[in-house]
Amino acid sequence: MARKSRKNSSQPESAAQIGQMSYVTAIYARLSVENSGKQDEGASLQNQIDVCKEYVAGCPYLRLAEVYADNGKTGTVFDRPAWNRLMDDVRSGKVEAIVVRDLSRFGRDYIEVGNYLEKIFPALGTRFISVKENFDNFTCGSSMESLSVSLQNLINALYSRDISRKVSTALLAQQQNGTFQSRNPPYGYMWNEDKSAYVIDEAAAPYVRNIFRWKMEGVSVNSMIHRLEEAGAVHPELRKRENGSRHGNQVGKGWAKSTINSILENPVYLGHTIHGRMRTAIYKGVKKHKEDPENWIWYENTHPAIICQEDFDTVQHILAEASRIRQEKMKQSAIIREQMIDFFDQKIFCADCKKRMYFRRHRIDKKGPEEWMGSYECSTYTSRHHEHCTKHYIRQNVLNEKVLTVIQDQLRVALNYERLLSILKGSKEESNLKEKYNAAVSSISLKLNALNQKRSKLYESYVEGILNEEEYSFAKKTYEKEHERLSQLMDEAVQRRTKFLDSISPDNKWMAMMKAATGTTELTQKLVNTMIEKVLIYENGAVEVVFYYDDVYQEMCQSILEMQKKQEAIS
Repeated sequence: MARKSRKNSSQPESAAQIGQMSYVTAIYARLSVENSGKQDEGASLQNQIDVCKEYVAGCPYLRLAEVYADNGKTGTVFDRPAWNRLMDDVRSGKVEAIVVRDLSRFGRDYIEVGNYLEKIFPALGTRFISVKENFDNFTCGSSMESLSVSLQNLINALYSRDISRKVSTALLAQQQNGTFQSRNPPYGYMWNEDKSAYVIDEAAAPYVRNIFRWKMEGVSVNSMIHRLEEAGAVHPELRKRENGSRHGNQVGKGWAKSTINSILENPVYLGHTIHGRMRTAIYKGVKKHKEDPENWIWYENTHPAIICQEDFDTVQHILAEASRIRQEKMKQSAIIREQMIDFFDQKIFCADCKKRMYFRRHRIDKKGPEEWMGSYECSTYTSRHHEHCTKHYIRQNVLNEKVLTVIQDQLRVALNYERLLSILKGSKEESNLKEKYNAAVSSISLKLNALNQKRSKLYESYVEGILNEEEYSFAKKTYEKEHERLSQLMDEAVQRRTKFLDSISPDNKWMAMMKAATGTTELTQKLVNTMIEKVLIYENGAVEVVFYYDDVYQEMCQSILEMQKKQEAIS
């Protein structure tokens, strides 16, 4: 991955100017909630993507890998599906550069945008380009240019706050005077013909009644989901599109715990219209949150009820009691749970479905002594019933021991390689390899110089009449194509030489990291944060640890092997 910035250029660089490598590039596009589905001001998703593709096509050093798009997602928060997936790919090394049409598509929270531009992207070595602002964090060298980007971010944030104030004020007024209509009827309801009121969706309402009945019977949420799936109950997102209540791309693939709990807590099934259960006000700095019931806006008996008041009250009492018991248990075990530190937060994944694994703290024997243990479980297997994976499980103490063993083994490997590098340093084999890499760069450089001389004389031949316009145009295109090919080869040759020189250095990043961990006898949070990129858990309990700078390690292994082979060939 490229890690160094390039300065003092306001125009896109050529591959030769970059001088190191081409970048695996992603295009990111976003359409806000307010603009979703519209084609205003050229901000449509397709327009954004087309602009970015045109830009990438004109930059030989950018290699487009994938397009990531969030449709109907606000720019004031960065918790968006496509963006999260993109950042996962950036952190894993699959993406090295990001191109957006303009900064407002990237985000409208100027603090978060600044955090990405000034801290996160530089730390990851990620190249970030905004086409409209002509901003490239690898070529932005002047303080004035940086200041203009900061001002643009602030303007985007102020615009977002102004829109939020107007929308929030208008919605609150509509809710208070009873004219507001939700665009999204709850599961179990659909619009009447003129879309003026809810009517019961007879295909979905029986499942709502079952959910309430099952809760009163003591059925667990997981069991409810199994029963719904066995009965062939269409999940809410799909059903709303089937009955015409909602349009657009489907979100969600099946029944989930949160869906069941949301149904059980919603007073809409009593026949009442409730506004303000969830509140947000970006212009006030208030994030989306559950509002206190006393602040809800109620309109009673606005549509047919699916659940009677008695059943609804019974379920609310069951939920409240369960919550009280859970909170009490959490309070009693708070000290014990706080001492059980999860070293691998956001770093541990199922090796098969690639989803994060849940960390759980639980008592070993609820009836016996107060003994607790931690464990990791595949989130797909335990919670995402609409997706499928097998059981991936490992106890915390077992994982910690295995990871510590892997780290100590890696430290021994590092010690052996350090000795090998010391022996090979200054050897004839090392000199021969350096000469090979230098010769490759020099050879391509000579070809580029010769080609540049031909290009410089080409126009003179055209002016002097030696070449006609057609011959000049054909030769020019041929030379340009060859120049692009040689520039690409030059980038690759320089990259190979740089990687080789870095890998045989005793101070390479992987070796430096290992030296800092020398003498490790126990697993700590600092050690995990410093050394480990991610941990994969297999179904059989096997553990794969992925270290930072693994690319440097692999290159070092290859370089040492190559030097050893040359040494053996001579002897």
